[in-house]
Amino acid sequence: MSPSTVVLVEDDPTVRSVIEMLLATEPDLELVGSTASAEEGIEVVRRLSPDLVLLDNQLDGELTGVQAAPELKRAFPGAVVLLCTALDLAEVASATPGIDGYLRKDRLADLPEVARALLAGRAAAGTRSDPAADPD
Repeated sequence: MSPSTVVLVEDDPTVRSVIEMLLATEPDLELVGSTASAEEGIEVVRRLSPDLVLLDNQLDGELTGVQAAPELKRAFPGAVVLLCTALDLAEVASATPGIDGYLRKDRLADLPEVARALLAGRAAAGTRSDPAADPD
């Protein structure tokens, strides 16, 4: 089974490096793109069609992550969008169309597990195009 592809939308270079290093240790999660703004992220998602988008909320550019989530889904409806932010936005994330999950940055060690659970949920719902990825 090929790894799930990931696009990271994060403006803080330190946090971006930490997430990149974390993903590099996970053979089933492959980082294929990284941007600092939501606007760039939308274009990268449209071009790369990733399985997962890791999305910060406070970004360079005009849009926040919460504002960009519906646009990311329009760019590639098959992507799972995980909002990763230092802010306590659990309620906002759950009420925002286009956001499939939420993780606070102080819990980044949980990122691979949360990503896998979201991707498995998508596969169980039948929206993943690779039937071999179904966990059942």
